[in-house]
Amino acid sequence: MTITKIRTEINTLSYSDKIYLLQLLVQEIAKEESLSLKSEKHGQRAAEILRRMADRNALGNIGEPVEWQREIRQDNVLDGMG
Repeated sequence: MTITKIRTEINTLSYSDKIYLLQLLVQEIAKEESLSLKSEKHGQRAAEILRRMADRNALGNIGEPVEWQREIRQDNVLDGMG
């Protein structure tokens, strides 16, 4: 599956499902990087994961954050339903 296809699918998700997806991605990156999210240093580990995401420019396709937020919060018409 391509990133373009994944982005198209993400656009069909509700806001809460997008947040859940983000949590899953953070957990997956933590696992790949051998980081544990279950410790008293949870905040530090989460910050490390986010730093690594930033180093990889994981969210680099977001040009204007406010516009991006408006865009992802729009109701999307599903194929065949509108």
